Amino acid sequence: MARAFVSQVLLLVAMIILNSSAKDVAEYLSDMETDLAGIVASLNQTHEPHAQSRGHQELPTTCERGMGDDITKTYPPYVIMSHDGPKRQILCDTHTDGGGWIIFQRRVKGNVDFYRDWTAYRDGFGSLTGDFWMGNEALYNLTDKHPYELRIDIRIKNGQEVFARYSIFRIEDESNKYRLQIGAYSGTASDELSYHDKMFFTTFDRDNDGRSTYNCAIRYPGGWWYNSCIRAALNTEWDVTGTKTYGWYHGTSPIPVSFSEMKIRRIQVI
Repeated sequence: MARAFVSQVLLLVAMIILNSSAKDVAEYLSDMETDLAGIVASLNQTHEPHAQSRGHQELPTTCERGMGDDITKTYPPYVIMSHDGPKRQILCDTHTDGGGWIIFQRRVKGNVDFYRDWTAYRDGFGSLTGDFWMGNEALYNLTDKHPYELRIDIRIKNGQEVFARYSIFRIEDESNKYRLQIGAYSGTASDELSYHDKMFFTTFDRDNDGRSTYNCAIRYPGGWWYNSCIRAALNTEWDVTGTKTYGWYHGTSPIPVSFSEMKIRRIQVI
């Protein structure tokens, strides 16, 4: 498609040089605009680390449990779509454990600075096609209205993939400093996030942690529900090589994380 688009551009230039009618040029411009929109849509569905071609498959418009269970569906692993809850576009994981996960934190390239202030973490930053934080306000708006569960996927430097799952996930509003609430743990990664349960969110300019002598967001650069200070903190300083990481502990040692996703899925109430 991209090659055909380039050919159309060259043809349009030739038409202008040959004094083609304004109507002909307008028609070609309209066709080119349609093709360009198709190219952009295709590029938006190619996400590391597990992209696949969607062909002519119609993409889903809602991120819901079970969308990855139907073997007749061939959705890409990640789909960008609109969502009324956070009033913005979201990145949906359509495959993992049946799919339907709204990703609110993702680090795969290591090229986005997560050492940011309160406002940045409140409003969100980064790109849905790379590394990002959805934003605490959007996350509150989602989890305040319906019950959600949490899944955290981690890739360690040696390539091993582990996950932690929590039966409940909710954060409170800004007046309550986006306090974290999580439920029971299961998974293959050690249970480290429970250490941060009921903690307020902290950034370098808003010290709400459980440490009285210094700000944990400065000691372990990032924004998080720091306790005193961390057992799990996937927004701290690290890179994809795992040379700088305090992201997830196992015992007394941090695991060298090279990829992380934090995602929530609405719980079906029977």
